[in-house]
Amino acid sequence: MHDKKITWEEMKKKYPNEWLLIIKCDSDESGHLISGIVARHSPEKDKVFCLPGLDQSSAFKYTGKSTFPGGWRARA
Repeated sequence: MHDKKITWEEMKKKYPNEWLLIIKCDSDESGHLISGIVARHSPEKDKVFCLPGLDQSSAFKYTGKSTFPGGWRARA
């Protein structure tokens, strides 16, 4: 896990076509992800999503083209 917050744009460049588990998320008034810390990443979503949960709020997001409206889920 990295400990530095990066922007969503930086995440897409650093982890293209990967699933991300993002913690300490910041979002805008519309709920769009602005920045956060990438806790886990992988091209395979099961390797990111099925690992033990974190004891804090987090988001699960794909950096490639998503078929899911909004492209991410957040957990408080």
